[in-house]
Amino acid sequence: MTDASRQEEELDALKAFYGEDFIVEDDLEPSTPWRIRLGKIILELHIVSDYPSVNPPIPKIQAPPWVLDERRRKDLESELIGMFVTDSEVAILWAEHCRSELENYTSEHEQQVQPEQASIVEESKTEIDSEHDPTVRTFVPPTSKYGQPIRTFDDSVIGNDLNKRHIFRGNPFHPPKSGSGETFIGHTASVRTMDHVNWVLAELLFNDKKVARATHNMIAYRFWDEDRACVVADNDDDGEKGAGMKLAALLELSKTQNCIVVVSRWFGGVKLGPARFKYIANAGREALIAGGYLGNNNC
Repeated sequence: MTDASRQEEELDALKAFYGEDFIVEDDLEPSTPWRIRLGKIILELHIVSDYPSVNPPIPKIQAPPWVLDERRRKDLESELIGMFVTDSEVAILWAEHCRSELENYTSEHEQQVQPEQASIVEESKTEIDSEHDPTVRTFVPPTSKYGQPIRTFDDSVIGNDLNKRHIFRGNPFHPPKSGSGETFIGHTASVRTMDHVNWVLAELLFNDKKVARATHNMIAYRFWDEDRACVVADNDDDGEKGAGMKLAALLELSKTQNCIVVVSRWFGGVKLGPARFKYIANAGREALIAGGYLGNNNC
């Protein structure tokens, strides 16, 4: 797929994701910047011809000085450039990073402002909060190329210490006859509620930068629900069709319960065919062994 085709697909995704906050010009030409309204600021992306295959867009942030000062604005633009990974679409990722940073900056700045400025800051914060639910955190994959979904997490769940789990990791595996960057790593943890499941996923996606950049993070979990007196089990392919079912089968056949297993894959550029499912299952099994869960029905 050409860069131009991928840019068109990303434009469609932006329009669907941001709705009226994606500012569409009547005469949208290739040279017209993409503009996304994020509360009191506007993120403007100047698209270069070899984006996303080689170079990133050029970001420009428009913000009133009482919302974002000049130094922080320039720092944030530099951060966006640093987040770019070659051959990855970044518009939504950059926009949500700006939104998150804006909320953090507003909170810090609010504690430092002079009394006469307080009413201005409060007005700005109220508008931001009304447009973006602060009780939800959103994970946007680094690219839409591999079919990974956008995920949302309840902040009251992932911020609750009672939901914290210890995450075990298996050894990274590089398959033979694959691309140089091809890697599989399994992660596992004990879970007994959906809050535990969501905490583990959020911890990996928000606090492990390498996992956040994975091509796929495939999931399966299985636990006994005390309140309903039944087994709760599900899986998620994360864009790798059929992978979640393989991990679910691993848990069921090994009689492993009260556990979640997540396998991260970084695509190396060489298609592995059906063999990839064997590698996914093996990475999951290695993680279960590392955590002492394999064959344990009461993790």
